[in-house]
Amino acid sequence: MKRLTLSPNLFIACTLVFASSRCFAQQPTQSTPAPSPNFSTGSAPAAKFGVHEIVLSGNGAVVSPFDTIATVKFVPPSGETHAKIVHAFYDGGNTWRARLYVSESGKWMWSSQSENDSALHGQTGTFLSKESLLRGMLRPHRSNPRAWMTDDGRWFCNVSDTAYRLFHAKHASLWQDFVREDAGLGITCLRAAALGGWGGTPGAARDDNNTWIWNDPWLGGATPDPSRFDLDKFRNTEERLIWILNRYPELYLQMILFSFKGYGTEGTGKHWFALPEGARRRTMQYMIARWAAFPNVFWLIVNDMHSDEKFPNNRAFVREVGNFFATNDPWNHLLSTGPNRRAGFAFTGSDDLRWCSYIYIEDAYTLGADEIPKYGFDKIPRHVWMGEDYYEQDHGRWTNPRYFYRWLFWSWLLSGGSANYCGRWGPIHPYSQTSRPDLFWKGIDRKTDYTGEALVGLDSVRYIWPYLRDRRIDLALFQPNDTRVQDLDGRSGRLRPKLMERGHEEFLLYHPNASAEGKTAQVDAARTARLRIDLSQAPGTFESEWFRAHDGVIQAGPEVTGGASRDLSAPWPGQDVVLRLFKK
Repeated sequence: MKRLTLSPNLFIACTLVFASSRCFAQQPTQSTPAPSPNFSTGSAPAAKFGVHEIVLSGNGAVVSPFDTIATVKFVPPSGETHAKIVHAFYDGGNTWRARLYVSESGKWMWSSQSENDSALHGQTGTFLSKESLLRGMLRPHRSNPRAWMTDDGRWFCNVSDTAYRLFHAKHASLWQDFVREDAGLGITCLRAAALGGWGGTPGAARDDNNTWIWNDPWLGGATPDPSRFDLDKFRNTEERLIWILNRYPELYLQMILFSFKGYGTEGTGKHWFALPEGARRRTMQYMIARWAAFPNVFWLIVNDMHSDEKFPNNRAFVREVGNFFATNDPWNHLLSTGPNRRAGFAFTGSDDLRWCSYIYIEDAYTLGADEIPKYGFDKIPRHVWMGEDYYEQDHGRWTNPRYFYRWLFWSWLLSGGSANYCGRWGPIHPYSQTSRPDLFWKGIDRKTDYTGEALVGLDSVRYIWPYLRDRRIDLALFQPNDTRVQDLDGRSGRLRPKLMERGHEEFLLYHPNASAEGKTAQVDAARTARLRIDLSQAPGTFESEWFRAHDGVIQAGPEVTGGASRDLSAPWPGQDVVLRLFKK
């Protein structure tokens, strides 16, 4: 048996070679890669698919510099027809900044315009951009609207973790360790509140996970001034975004834009519409100006908010923000909103699908991904992301979290969607450090004390993305078809095997080999996973490969002849497994 060590810098490809007499497992390291200049300024060279910033000097002594309107036009090497006009944003003193997502390599030209400030008007310049290894922004997949890809043309495998307070300036001191470890664990996406979430706002009677005051973008904290933005918060977020982009450029961030104001209420919508319309538009435009050029971000309007027909203010808030971002974001990032648990998704009508580019839901114990057909999402051309399942250290202890979460991820991926993990929803505690006695944590009930308990839920998830990546498996080219496979021991429902197929050329299956599901999910130690796959419409000879989901061990199987149903058994007893069949 041989183990292959993988770098956490995910853009470095690794090749894994196997033979029938050997098994291999994949184990990531946790070192920090050297930074790359993926964020550049001025006349410095820029990286294609990176961010380039122009700094302008204006009059910051006016009564309201945030109201000064200035734009910068960026003309790419391909010419004027592909130019982008972006808003410059005020960043304190006499400084305005304009940011570009560098979509092409070659010589760029820029020029500024302002009717409010002559110093910001008529500035010009050039810079060069070079080819890079960056993947670029996330998009709906060109071949499959239910999948995602990056601008370099590659399928994006969404393996996500929750880090709500990653950008909190005071309560996330270990954020670099958190990012470093998650990248090493095969995580490709982090869910984070755009300005830090909640906790620590001076003068706030309540600033917790039910109010999110710290995530508000305005100065004044508990008594905000919507005409002025909290520059310290924005700068803190961007310092961390740039750090991640330069060191872990294949780690993407779902930015939760706005503050949640009361579970089960219309607090969020009422808070929003209490603002003057001009303040609302200024706020959205400011966020776009500061963040939209980053290739490693995309949007979630709000998290965990009731938005069915009983909550008209909340629904109107989502639609106002959704339509504004869809109209004014120069690069059209992926965009959705977060409903409450077990509520489905309320924004799949034709008008909403003009701005909503993916379906985001919350639920619990969703092994098997049955929520996709349950809510009719299999008929909607959008990626479905089960963005929140119950956290590993919350709502009581699990029977086998390492098993539950790998089952969760494999079943959602092989249903054409994706799933999410979270260890501790409140703090930013790096995965490997959760056994430390000084990293205090109690669950949402404030009774169950998890302090000193190590997380284990990602121990097997770490093998998923490297396995798919190293085989260049593009699941956007596959379609789910569980009817083609059955468990020979009669297990069905959520306990059934999952299958995706790429025509009749390749099949990828996951067999949970479970004795129980839900919070008590447990692998059946007394059974070997056995399955029957219908290859009656798939003639020819297939190679087979078994993957032990528990620890990433890979073993070649025998050749399989198509043209009929075939019965296959895993090479290991008491294990959940992945089986890959592919044409010679």
